[in-house]
Amino acid sequence: MAALHLEGPDLKGAHFEGARLEFAHLEGADLRTAHLEQALLGRAFFIGTYLASAHLEGADLYSAHLDEAFLWDANLEGAVLRETHLEAARLDRAILANSQGVAARLIDVRWGDVNLGVVDWSQVKMLGDESIALQLTQDGKVKNNVTRLTEYEWAVRANRQLAVVLQDKGLNEISAYFAYRAQLLQREVLWRRRKIGQFLFSGFLDILAGYGYKPGRSVLAYVLVIATFALAYAILGHSIHPTISPLGALIFSVTSFHGRGLFPGGIPLDDPITILAATETVIGLIIEISFIATFTQRFFGKYCLSTKPHRHLECALPHQI
Repeated sequence: MAALHLEGPDLKGAHFEGARLEFAHLEGADLRTAHLEQALLGRAFFIGTYLASAHLEGADLYSAHLDEAFLWDANLEGAVLRETHLEAARLDRAILANSQGVAARLIDVRWGDVNLGVVDWSQVKMLGDESIALQLTQDGKVKNNVTRLTEYEWAVRANRQLAVVLQDKGLNEISAYFAYRAQLLQREVLWRRRKIGQFLFSGFLDILAGYGYKPGRSVLAYVLVIATFALAYAILGHSIHPTISPLGALIFSVTSFHGRGLFPGGIPLDDPITILAATETVIGLIIEISFIATFTQRFFGKYCLSTKPHRHLECALPHQI
């Protein structure tokens, strides 16, 4: 049924499960409540087609044209939307994810001016591209390292592309969620590329601030460092005269963290307290620099978006570490 021409017919409730409709022309057709589960619809034309409440679970819509299509309440669980054209499509209440929160595959989708604000993004926990990357087997066979690396890179790109589009449309909180997932996946890419230094630094930035998307972690790190060193100062403070009070230890820890406790008055430079103060200053400097760099990248970093599957994405939202 490839290259089939059925422009404008009434096909409400039709059953095309598993059908091969590549390059088919169904412009303006009425496919409301139609069943297209697992159908092969690559490069098919659904421009202006009514697909309200249609069942597209697992359908392969690779590079299909759904420009201005009506997808109200359509079920797209497990669908492949790679390079699909969705310019001006209506996605009101469309179902993008299954009950586990795994969405359709969205790499290289042409969103155009589609209104993404009408989609319930709370249902999406991860994109289908990421779910595929996490699977250890394919067609019953264990994936090789090259395949897994490629799938992780595609998952990174899919999340970053969606994050950019969502932010452009003012959906900042949702955008941040997918940008953060992209960073987690990018860390896996670094590990598989044996870039150990970058991998470890990426993990440090995640722990410190969640790549700028979880500022609460920075506050917690700050409090933990201050409290830990304050306790150490309070314990060691009993060996000097006058002794350091608990309040004094806390204040000394705060000033040391910000580089003002390197030369405590009346305490020798080789005293354990001075050494601890210098150590805390170095740790504080590293945390402050990383904190500033991470948040600067998030809010002021350049966006780069590649729609070519074979091209390596060198910068995104924020720049990969």
